[in-house]
Amino acid sequence: MPMITQPVADERSLLTFTQLDGDAEVAELLSAIQQLSLVRSLPEIQEIVRKAARRLTGADGATFVLREDGKCFYADEDAISPLWKGQRFAMDACISGWTMLNRKPALIKDIYADERVPHDAYRPTFVRSLAMVPIRQLDPLGAIGNYWAEQHEATAREVQLLQALADSTAVALENVRVYTELEKAHAETLHRLALAGEFRDDATYRHTARVAHVAALIAAKLGADEAFVSLIRRAAPLHDIGKLAVSDAILLKQDFLTSPEILHMRAHPECGAEILTGSASEVMKMAEEIALTHHEWWDGTGYPARLAQDQIPLSGRIVALADVFDALTHARPYKQPWSLDEAVQEIDHLSGKQFDPAVVSAFFELDEAELTPDPNEINDLAPGIHRPPEPETVVNST
Repeated sequence: MPMITQPVADERSLLTFTQLDGDAEVAELLSAIQQLSLVRSLPEIQEIVRKAARRLTGADGATFVLREDGKCFYADEDAISPLWKGQRFAMDACISGWTMLNRKPALIKDIYADERVPHDAYRPTFVRSLAMVPIRQLDPLGAIGNYWAEQHEATAREVQLLQALADSTAVALENVRVYTELEKAHAETLHRLALAGEFRDDATYRHTARVAHVAALIAAKLGADEAFVSLIRRAAPLHDIGKLAVSDAILLKQDFLTSPEILHMRAHPECGAEILTGSASEVMKMAEEIALTHHEWWDGTGYPARLAQDQIPLSGRIVALADVFDALTHARPYKQPWSLDEAVQEIDHLSGKQFDPAVVSAFFELDEAELTPDPNEINDLAPGIHRPPEPETVVNST
């Protein structure tokens, strides 16, 4: 039998979890189950499980294996030295595959005395003994493995605790799957709602996606956290949803708008906010905020409420600039596109008047490649910016 290098005792004392007593085991398991009930992503599940699996048994290592495309994917681990994180093996070539195929635990006191174990894969590791349990015994989704650096015969209690953790993991994985599907459905609903607002008067249906792209970049440059950046990226496409309430005679008019028509057009922020109001979704709440305020001006001369400076929500201030930038740099039935330099100069000119100077400064930190990405790289979402009431106020974008 080949020699296996053992960790130095002092190092192991720092890296190996102390096995818990009965009451502590129950508390640890309940804590893990409670945490798993709240997670919304696979990495969260993996972090909880890999730590809890070691603590429940005092093991020297734990691994989290997923069944993917007919293979065993060693997705995560927590151990005194590296195991197989990130690697994939055939189902019939590893013990986790055996556990899933047979839908029962594998308990091995001496890995070099068991023909189910691929010995060559274990020789570089510290492992001498293991216990592997399936994640969901009916049609397993994966497996949780515990490893010991010295020969250890897993007790019935240890297996029971590991299986309870695995069963809770199965529930958590299903919850994440359902949550992800709901998020996708929600995103598609937002996509289609935005597209409805754009459908009548933008031949490309890309305006709102570009606005969302630039708005997210500006938010990030302002130092906003990832949650805010993600929200504004998803909410910005709905900024002009209120134009669903504008008649085609006005929305599609090829000539300048009359004063009454301008007033009618300028009702669309309030109409949009009314369409979006009352939702418990954070995305919809921000979308309502943006729809209502993205035509307010920093100096208080915008509409509909003539808000000024910090009275205007940050999301509205950001989308206001992103909206105008896109209007300037893309063709409309009533105008040719401005060059990037011309648009940037106009935005600079309007800093402190139409736009928040801090938002303008963040915008100026973006480079040309970020401002003009490949259209195929931007999602095709849509409600757009359209006809201004007068040529000299094109940046007001109605």
